[in-house]
Amino acid sequence: MALVYRVVRQKYADRPLDVEGTRLNGGRWNPPGIGILYTAEHPALALVEILVHMPRVPYAELPAYRLFTLDIPDDSKQVFTAADLPPYRNENSYVRSQFTLREWLNNPDVLAVGVPSSVMPDGSNFLLHPAHPAFGQIRIVDEKPLVIDERLRA
Repeated sequence: MALVYRVVRQKYADRPLDVEGTRLNGGRWNPPGIGILYTAEHPALALVEILVHMPRVPYAELPAYRLFTLDIPDDSKQVFTAADLPPYRNENSYVRSQFTLREWLNNPDVLAVGVPSSVMPDGSNFLLHPAHPAFGQIRIVDEKPLVIDERLRA
């Protein structure tokens, strides 16, 4: 098994494996209509991936978050490097990155796909596909409040 980390708003903490938000809105790697679970290889990367989308939110107005540690089957993942993927930094649209994984999105032959973080390219995010049979084997091994140091918002 392998550990990955997921940050979830407190109000959704009762359903940490839910993909409804990404199904409705899409994301960097999935178009609307296909929900996947975004996770990171380290808690710090999971935090940075959240904060990058909230650049102007004052510290006092940040929502409460929970950090989940998930155990996924180690034998059901594929990891891509930046060289394996088309460049996607500084694009205004996610169309290219969504198109890149279209085969996996439509026919998930592995549970998890590792992709370089656009925020920290030396780190990996793991995309988990709920249509893969191993999705039901994901175990939540830890859950705790995500404490965000106020100095990160200064």
